[in-house]
Amino acid sequence: MPVEVIKDAWDKLWKEGLIHFYPKENKEIILSGRSFPLRLEYAPERSKRFQGEKKHELPLGIDIWNRKDCLYEFENLVLLANNRPVTRYHSILCSREYHPQNELSYSEIYEVTRLVEDHGFRAFLNLVGTAATLNHFHTQVLFEPFYIEKLPYELMDDNLGTIPSYPGGNLLITGNTKQRCKLLFDFINQLTNSKIFTTIKKDGMLSETPLFSLLFWEDKILFVPRRKEVSGAIESMVGGLELSGHFLLTTPITPENPFEGIQYETLLNIIGEVTYNQHDIKSFIQMNSHIKGGLLC
Repeated sequence: MPVEVIKDAWDKLWKEGLIHFYPKENKEIILSGRSFPLRLEYAPERSKRFQGEKKHELPLGIDIWNRKDCLYEFENLVLLANNRPVTRYHSILCSREYHPQNELSYSEIYEVTRLVEDHGFRAFLNLVGTAATLNHFHTQVLFEPFYIEKLPYELMDDNLGTIPSYPGGNLLITGNTKQRCKLLFDFINQLTNSKIFTTIKKDGMLSETPLFSLLFWEDKILFVPRRKEVSGAIESMVGGLELSGHFLLTTPITPENPFEGIQYETLLNIIGEVTYNQHDIKSFIQMNSHIKGGLLC
């Protein structure tokens, strides 16, 4: 099966030293509250991932399926090992041919959500402006469930719903692969044309179009419009990993006690700070109820 092949290939690269993953150096705690446990991890090796980074027109080069860190080839997508992973088997699912991160392809998103459902891994999409640092289309891939999956969701019809207890405004899309991709792109197009939502990027400038984060698990896509890229509380970019309930520290004030002073509510507030609230999303859904033939009114 692909998952077994992928994990074997990842482990081989790790043993060869191509993957810089030192779990014994990491520390983590689980903060519990309500029904949403949050994982807080200190991973010092992750702070080195930008050192010596150079900007290239083709940041992954050409023929990426021939790279040594290629784990598996799919139809439109190629799975590469993340060389400084958050956790074991952390990988990136990249477009076979180069195109910029924010130019989403229907066929590639379709393949991402289909692969997630078929093979049981998880994926999340960061855009440039919402924590992506690689400008070659990709989603991050993990081989363990998201913490957000523990939260109950409510469906408004067969395909659309929300996670009401999540601290940020969200839209949950489900159904078969074709249904969820069509709905996702319909809402992305409506969001792009919206004058309500704007995204403040790390440099303090407004994005040219509204930005969002996507989380993929099972037959679900969570669509999260973004208010900000960076949290003022931690002065760090907040991406899909954090939105899923897994927060990462790389350069704490006191490495000996990296979690000192960090409270559960602080992390929840970080999610709320970088997202819109659920009232904003409900208004957006109502304004675009025609997408589902008026079912969302």
